[in-house]
Amino acid sequence: MFKGKRFRNTMIVSLCAILPVLSACSGNGDSKGADPTAASSTAGGTTQPDNPFAKKMTLNMYNAGSWIGGGTPLPAREQDIQRQMLENAVNIDLQMTIPIAGEDIAKLNTLLASGDIPDMIFFNNRTDAIKYYQDGLIAELDGYLDQFPKLQKYFSQDQWDALKFKGKTIGTPGLELVSGIAGWWIRNDWLKNLNLQVPTTTEELFQVMKAFTFNDPDKNGKDDTYGFVGGVPKDGDISNTAVQGLGLNAIMWLFGVNPHKIDIVDGKLVNHNTDPRMKEAVTYINRMVTEKVIDPDWVTLATTGEKIQKGKIGISVSDWRMMDNPTKIIEVSGETPEWISMAPVKGPDGKQILGEMAFQSNMWVISKKAAQDPEKVKRILALLEYWYADEEAYPYFAYGDKGIFWDYNEKKEVVRLTPEKAVQEAKHYVNHYKLPRRAADALYYNFKKLEFTSAVHQTNLKYSISPKPSVYLVPDESDSLYQDRKKFINEALLKFIYGREPISQWDNYVQTLEKTYKLKEYEENVMKQLKEQGVIK
Repeated sequence: MFKGKRFRNTMIVSLCAILPVLSACSGNGDSKGADPTAASSTAGGTTQPDNPFAKKMTLNMYNAGSWIGGGTPLPAREQDIQRQMLENAVNIDLQMTIPIAGEDIAKLNTLLASGDIPDMIFFNNRTDAIKYYQDGLIAELDGYLDQFPKLQKYFSQDQWDALKFKGKTIGTPGLELVSGIAGWWIRNDWLKNLNLQVPTTTEELFQVMKAFTFNDPDKNGKDDTYGFVGGVPKDGDISNTAVQGLGLNAIMWLFGVNPHKIDIVDGKLVNHNTDPRMKEAVTYINRMVTEKVIDPDWVTLATTGEKIQKGKIGISVSDWRMMDNPTKIIEVSGETPEWISMAPVKGPDGKQILGEMAFQSNMWVISKKAAQDPEKVKRILALLEYWYADEEAYPYFAYGDKGIFWDYNEKKEVVRLTPEKAVQEAKHYVNHYKLPRRAADALYYNFKKLEFTSAVHQTNLKYSISPKPSVYLVPDESDSLYQDRKKFINEALLKFIYGREPISQWDNYVQTLEKTYKLKEYEENVMKQLKEQGVIK
């Protein structure tokens, strides 16, 4: 019985390097406007001596990375342009299963139990993929990838390295995650009203938050504003990067730490949970709470959007997609606030850290059953190479059908179109194919203020750091205290922040971790894992 939790996103590849005769990949002069949806001369199975795809092959794809889960069924093949493109490119009969979001692992386990093992499977996270790899479901790809250079070049070396386990490549990158979405924002109109400058240090940041709270920055004569808004995820894990815009983790990064992260310094482990910098971070946030410069609802906030919309917050860590279209903010607050992006302030060590870059955790894998036929492995990788790396086909997958969701302008540049709602709904299934979209593709997001928001995104990326080694860790099944230890840390840090536990008890917190929750044993296991995986020598 195979075990796992959940996974979702996908990835795929371009075949030009392998089969130049394909019409979708031919590069002769200006190919803009060529129709990659047209069937190639070889796609129908015509035998040619140098055609590696002369024999038609059926591929079963488990697409748990679909943009919209399994809520929208696939149309008939003749109506599905994207499916036709994939099938024609590498001469396959594509059979795609799209599980309902959140039910993907359960559905996969049902298939595996019945012996119906898909040829290619999308996993939403590395931890799940490793579990199935250890259970013998997933094939290793190292002997094949060099034959697909365009696929390899499409992703960075860091992204490929993320999909290695104990030195073996167990998948290809699926969805390229977006880094630098949430960044620091400040009310410039409030700064002007109070004759203040954009803060550049943690102390200046605190003083601006204090002024925004007590000095009537909106000049309405009421005591109804706060310097900062933040929140806590339901699981109490402040470092939870899946929750955008809650802010407290961004404040901790100013001090160079976040819960459950580690560093390796001179070959030794530095645990952020017990590091003196974490003590500084929680002391700073406790000061924000004690001096009431943070919106008092922070303990129960699962999202900060409504607070920002009401126009009573001066500083936030928010998604640039919200600020790109401030219509709702204007409607709710009745004013047009002047929000501007700012760089994270310098921490005590002089560094400016916004947060970590996204870690390439999701992936496509090939089942060991499919890998019994090496030609099937090559066909799958060729499919992925076309899907992901073919430049002419990219708009069809990233945006949708040509002439409906995008088209070429008179300069042969791709421009986005906005079809009527009914047309969008009828074509909703195209979201099943959007996994190759580039993370920094501003055209994909269709920004209202393209230059402004793109510049904000680039600023956020500038202050984002490489993922900490923690991302490579897999919970040790023999560590019976793993979940209890994590829960204790989350609760303890929140107690320090809220003031229910004085910061003078910090050493007791560390001692409890060491004695009751066997911290040293855990850290030894962390070092062992990182050495096994080649992260450290």
